[in-house]
Amino acid sequence: MLVITGPTGNVGAELVDILGRQTNPLPRRIASRHTDTRPGIGDAAEVERTRLDFFDRTTWDGALAGVTQLFLLFPLPGNRAAREGIVPFLRAAQGAGCRHVVYVSVFGADRARFIPHYTVEAALRESAMTWTVLRCSFFMQNLHRHISTHGVDITERGELFIPAGAGRTTFLDARDAAAVAALALLDPDSHRNTVHHLTGPEALSMEQVAAALTEELGYPVTYTNPGLIKFARRLRSRGVGWDSIGFMSAVYTLTRLGQNQPITDDVRRLLDRSPRDLATFLRDNAWRWRERSWT
Repeated sequence: MLVITGPTGNVGAELVDILGRQTNPLPRRIASRHTDTRPGIGDAAEVERTRLDFFDRTTWDGALAGVTQLFLLFPLPGNRAAREGIVPFLRAAQGAGCRHVVYVSVFGADRARFIPHYTVEAALRESAMTWTVLRCSFFMQNLHRHISTHGVDITERGELFIPAGAGRTTFLDARDAAAVAALALLDPDSHRNTVHHLTGPEALSMEQVAAALTEELGYPVTYTNPGLIKFARRLRSRGVGWDSIGFMSAVYTLTRLGQNQPITDDVRRLLDRSPRDLATFLRDNAWRWRERSWT
């Protein structure tokens, strides 16, 4: 039994769709705090749905019953969530019989102790389970995700409100990350105890991203490059939690320092095609900003 966490997240939602199109799909269980959030998830007869809250251990047994593989993605990354939720959940998964974990992580998680993914990766390495770690660069989908509120700034203010300085980022389409995750779940023997570094095809400055948004959406989008305090205040005023603000601030600080611009060939090597570029992503998803459809 494959248990999929974070099924409405950037990668999780795409993974659910990919596995649903398989001729002989894996037996799988969709585990989420909000089992009715996204219509269509788990509608197929072979898919189970169950409630899972990393901070409510009474939901763990049902989610992990019969588990052999786990797709792990926690939608609100924070150090407290890692220590008090994700790591204990991994121990519970191992105790329930899980043999392999595919985990969505970030660049630098092997050395940046201040980000929660460092803690989770360390717990995986110390466990008796095998694992595949997908260290992903900045997801293109974060430009319209509800959690980031970037979509609100883009549509209502014409601003790309990100404190990344002049740094560049190798934006990655979550659809490509999900395709690699599916490979690791369908053929775990080929991906055991392996780290894949997944990036898009080019390193882009936020100025270039704003220009691409302007061209696709048909109205000016300006990169405003706020300071961290101004960034935190605006997001906090919208109800974004401090853990999420802290994580985003850390990621954007790494970008500002030039640490988020490496390009790898892993997507091309694993999928036998080029990773999707930003223009393709914006063309496919421009409707989200026009319709204010935040995921």
